[in-house]
Amino acid sequence: MEQAGILYWITGLSGAGKTTIGNRLYCEIKKKNKNVVLLDGDVLKKIVAEDLGYSEEDRRKRAIKYALLCKLLTDQGMTVICCTIAMFDEVREWNRKHNKGYVEVFLDVGLEILKKRDQKELYSKAERGELKNLAGIDLHVEFPKTPDIILQNDGRYTIKECVDKILSYNVTFSSDFERNVDCWNGYYEGGGNFLTFLSRNWTVQVIGY
Repeated sequence: MEQAGILYWITGLSGAGKTTIGNRLYCEIKKKNKNVVLLDGDVLKKIVAEDLGYSEEDRRKRAIKYALLCKLLTDQGMTVICCTIAMFDEVREWNRKHNKGYVEVFLDVGLEILKKRDQKELYSKAERGELKNLAGIDLHVEFPKTPDIILQNDGRYTIKECVDKILSYNVTFSSDFERNVDCWNGYYEGGGNFLTFLSRNWTVQVIGY
């Protein structure tokens, strides 16, 4: 019986190190498991959500798209590493409910450290009033309430130590592969239309928690 894939959902504010840790994790897993894919939020936005901006509403739509894409891949036995801010509790709750093997990794880094790193100059632009809707500055973030792993990626640990901690986490899930038919029926019944699927499937499931 084929095994469902694991979803490593790596989240944190801009500059927390999501992509760096995600890349290293991908390389380590790839050594033993060829069925692994890395989904980076910056790249995903250009591919599947370029039409969406950075308002709270657009960020929510984008996060849902990412979650659904991850679900599609894990349902087919792929191990997925997704690096994204995705700042909504409802998205993470949906992930945990609909992925048999789900590992939520929160990169907890203080704002002052993030401002010092500021590789993309997002924080400095926000402080000068040149950038709006920056998560953690003028846009509220729902930080993970019950992550499986918390990493203080503020320099006290090496990237290797952070990745080793993720790899040492014992992922427990049923070994039987079972594609979530009910979840995807909502999509197909909507004629493959994403917005129709959201209205019929996502909202109902989220509110039902």
